[in-house]
Amino acid sequence: MKTHKNKFIVLVFIAIQSIAIAKENTTPIIEIKELANKSSTQLDINDAQALIKTIPGGASITDLEDVRKGRQSTWKDSLGYSPGVYIQDRFGSEEARVSIRGSALSRTYHSFGIKILQDGVPINYADGFFDMQTVDPNASRYAEVLRGPNASIYGATTLGGAINFVTPTGLSSPGTRIRAEAGSFAYRKIFASTAGSSDFEDGGNIYDYYLAGSTTFQNGFRDHAEMDNQKIIGNVGIKISNDLETRFYLSAVRSRSQLPGYLTKAELESDPSQANSTITSSGIYPYRNKDNRRRDVDSQRISNRTTYTSGNNTYEFAMYAMNYELWHPIDSIVEQHAQTYGGHLKFTNVTDKNKLTLAYLPSYGTTDGTSKPSDNMGHIAGAATSDYTQTSTNHSFLIEDKYNLTSKTLLVAALQYDSARRKVSDIGSASTSIANNFNRLYNQWSPRVGLIYNISSDNQIFGSISRNFEAPIIGTAGTSTTARSAQSGVTYEIGSRGQAQWGDVAQKIKWDLTLFRANLKNEFQTMCPINNPNCTSGASTINVPNTIHQGIEFAGQAFVNNHLEVKTALLYSDFKFDDNEIYRNNKMPGFAPVLLRAEMLYHSGSDDRNSYPNFYAGPKIEYASRAPMDNTNSLYNDPFTIFGFKAGQNIDKTWSWFLDVRNIADKKYAATTNISSNYSGSGGAAYYPGDGRSAYMGIEAKF
Repeated sequence: MKTHKNKFIVLVFIAIQSIAIAKENTTPIIEIKELANKSSTQLDINDAQALIKTIPGGASITDLEDVRKGRQSTWKDSLGYSPGVYIQDRFGSEEARVSIRGSALSRTYHSFGIKILQDGVPINYADGFFDMQTVDPNASRYAEVLRGPNASIYGATTLGGAINFVTPTGLSSPGTRIRAEAGSFAYRKIFASTAGSSDFEDGGNIYDYYLAGSTTFQNGFRDHAEMDNQKIIGNVGIKISNDLETRFYLSAVRSRSQLPGYLTKAELESDPSQANSTITSSGIYPYRNKDNRRRDVDSQRISNRTTYTSGNNTYEFAMYAMNYELWHPIDSIVEQHAQTYGGHLKFTNVTDKNKLTLAYLPSYGTTDGTSKPSDNMGHIAGAATSDYTQTSTNHSFLIEDKYNLTSKTLLVAALQYDSARRKVSDIGSASTSIANNFNRLYNQWSPRVGLIYNISSDNQIFGSISRNFEAPIIGTAGTSTTARSAQSGVTYEIGSRGQAQWGDVAQKIKWDLTLFRANLKNEFQTMCPINNPNCTSGASTINVPNTIHQGIEFAGQAFVNNHLEVKTALLYSDFKFDDNEIYRNNKMPGFAPVLLRAEMLYHSGSDDRNSYPNFYAGPKIEYASRAPMDNTNSLYNDPFTIFGFKAGQNIDKTWSWFLDVRNIADKKYAATTNISSNYSGSGGAAYYPGDGRSAYMGIEAKF
């Protein structure tokens, strides 16, 4: 009780400070003005930020132009300062450990529990699984992060919510951009984009386009960590009138990644750059053969979004199709061909005081795959032991209403119904193949209610209560999970976001703070069987009856005299079992309870930071507390602190450059680890080292 009281006091203090320094005027918080030269299918960043103010919970916009002051290669580069996002690179490539509010806590590779979208269209498999390689943050103007059930507008009521990467359009970002990055471990990246639109005065349809492409290569800090990928993404919009617009999206990805594997604690401390040292009885090192232990992905996606406005009503129609090919030689050779289809129908009615949204969001996907014996050198060594078809079908129905109780108070109420079917049909030769077949249906009603109070046009406090729902993913090799029930729960959250200034515009602070608690039922987690509660092997993913996830999500930015900029992101996570039969109230493994990132940049030049030339430089820091690695809390990953330095310059409107130095002290540390039910104090090969000392430079031209 004392802990919750202290958290409430912090929130009240921020609210009082906001009242003391805020302006008195208020503005409507659900109004977005549509202009003739703006896209109705793709919101620009200012309109997206305005919509965030109508969400009574954890939600934010990450400006990716700010990220480009340094290297932008991995998801951590792009989302590391987004409030509430736990993200750590696994081996310096696009593969990361990503989670929101402890989503997919049992999964240390790839992920689920978050709906990942590109331009409002999901890139997840239909069962919820996603690969990070199929998104290109470089080609995005901003990232929309809606945490937990606050992402219901995208049909996501999961614990993690949704992350939406939004590309520019020819209307919002005309021109050409060329960017080159290079640095340690043979890293090199080239990105180029071009965008434009037709003449607004021609009296006919308005056409606009955006097209981007990139190629990235690195040897990696570790042996057997090579990454080579190419990506193309684009959109074409046709504005037939101020009321009718359609936009087509396309993307194609080719990604080739080696997987260096986990290290033991001794290997981490002696030489963190080595690959896993496992050796077979025939003398083969599976993690040290270039054709083995890798994840090769080819993906193509096409989609369309069309909007039509008639008076106060807006109708939106979207559809998408995604093709996905996987070659994945690990203990066995996994091959998959997945196809996913979906879309949505949305109706919105907006009046002076009210915004009503009705939505239907269906998706359907099949995955045909095999698992075949491997010779541990990347070659098939026998007939398929598993030959399966996985099918996932989802139907989500949403009604949401936002009502201005007063000029400063917004009431938000929503109700979502989800129906999800998961089916596996395996005809493989293994004795377990047929036993793994299943066909299950999951459904739930998920209500949400929240309140926002606008202290001013720039500052607000909020609170909400929401129900969570998440059907289990099928898996990647045709085997069924023993987690046979959907994960559900109730999330409570309160928070504040806003900005304030004093003296003059040179003194300014911005903040985003959310406190949350989720009481979960049937959480997916790695557990020992009841008849062997102290197992060190044989654990599987099952439903845990009761768990608690609670924490603090904070991001802040301060400007002093328009020359000194301080940016920080703090995530406090407290995840634990709730009177569990085996683990009582132990901490749940997978996360560092405290994760802090901060940087301080000094901007030279005039008081206008956007003037030219503008040089910036300063230090940065990352701290992670020690993290439990198993359910018994017998083993912890060591805490770590790493330092970096960043500098750059906007030479003029065309040219800019940056220098990004990381882990200056060359610290040996594990950025993330494997987890287990019980390590009995010794984890073996369970550590993923963070990169050693490195430096990256880049140059960019805009025309």
